[in-house]
Amino acid sequence: MKKTIYLIFFILVFMGCSSEEVTEEQESNLNEENNESIPINDEVSWSNGLGEPPEEFISNWNRLISSISNDEDTILFFSINPNNVNWASEAEQTLVYQFGKITSKENVFVLNLNIDYNVVQSLEFFAPASNDEITSQQTKLFFLMILSISDSELTKEDRESLLSELGVYEDVSVPSEYGQTTTKNQVEYQIEPLIVNGQLIGINFYSKLLSGQ
Repeated sequence: MKKTIYLIFFILVFMGCSSEEVTEEQESNLNEENNESIPINDEVSWSNGLGEPPEEFISNWNRLISSISNDEDTILFFSINPNNVNWASEAEQTLVYQFGKITSKENVFVLNLNIDYNVVQSLEFFAPASNDEITSQQTKLFFLMILSISDSELTKEDRESLLSELGVYEDVSVPSEYGQTTTKNQVEYQIEPLIVNGQLIGINFYSKLLSGQ
């Protein structure tokens, strides 16, 4: 029996969530929020992160999540703590940040910022494959944020179109068939599966500025 991979992303409809264990009351609140449209608040000032120094990227990322949600737990989970951003090696070309608890085996998301001349040229984001509803909802919000921080001029319709082009709505039976590459406004986006021993263990989402930006 074939295993079907079917990731459905409802743009701008996300649940407030955290990495803590969910109580029945919290589950009820999350289900209610899942049916609500959460627009980006234009009154909160934020802009692109790509093409900016790392400090500006982090600042804009945190402003972005504040424009999407008023829930303290959601903001805390999705925000980047500058004190916990580290270089991946002595070469100081890639900054790494982990969302979620270090002790968690499934609920951990990783963001890599690739730096050139003190500017964020591209990013790589890892989301774990999971049947857990909370992890699925967190992934949805992270994908929205990556599109938004890569190009602040994108509209809701643009983001929805990009996710469709990237293959997130596709119904595939083989993990390796999942994901596509697309380009808009001189920013290239790519989604690809991370497969180990034939099993899908996660999704990689890439975003990078094309030359001339």
